[in-house]
Amino acid sequence: MAIKQKETEQKSKLLEVLTTEYKWENLLLGILATISGALALMIISGNTLLQINSNFPILGQGNNGIIFAWVLFAISLFGLILVIYPFFLPAIPELKKITWPTLPKFIDHGVRTLIFLFILTGIILIYNLLIVRLLVGRIL
Repeated sequence: MAIKQKETEQKSKLLEVLTTEYKWENLLLGILATISGALALMIISGNTLLQINSNFPILGQGNNGIIFAWVLFAISLFGLILVIYPFFLPAIPELKKITWPTLPKFIDHGVRTLIFLFILTGIILIYNLLIVRLLVGRIL
């Protein structure tokens, strides 16, 4: 009886490189996206620390500098989304497991929380008044 061999598909080297995760790539992308976004916002805001000189080729003419800054800002936002997205990806199945309380339970928990906050605020207010009276009494 002959055993049929499974044909193996040749993976593209480019696809392999793009799908391989490297240890520091997200950190580097996050840092670069944050810096480029900050620089873009500095150009857009008209900050005197960072302006495009009117003699600079292409970017210095007309509104090209502002257009460049907006494109750079959009690219940096896209980079930040690519960095942040993998952290929230495992949370999606967990969010689907949440069971929300019924309306009576929600009101009960809300009232209990408000009562606790009022009591805690009262305790802190009493301590504050006592400390202020002790300090004022000793200073005078």
